[in-house]
Amino acid sequence: MKKRNNLRELVEAAQHGDQNALMEIVRRFDPLIKKVKRKMIHQERDDLEQEIMEKLIRVILAYDIDSPADFTSFREWIHAFVRETVEIHHSPPNGTRP
Repeated sequence: MKKRNNLRELVEAAQHGDQNALMEIVRRFDPLIKKVKRKMIHQERDDLEQEIMEKLIRVILAYDIDSPADFTSFREWIHAFVRETVEIHHSPPNGTRP
């Protein structure tokens, strides 16, 4: 397998079925996932990590590879959905903010 360092190449390979490329992308975003997990109560951490991983894989596979070459929008998309997932987990059951 060819060594890929470029995020764009990894996403393209993952979209074509390369599981190693997909796992490399997930590995690269692991520090962000771990940072977010530390902010959650212990009982919710594993569920949150699983949800983030599932969404991350969907984002990778759905990303428009023809978008800007610097991949800034891809990284922003990842960070936005991670924040959104955390906010959903932190929201009170009735939807109001404390």
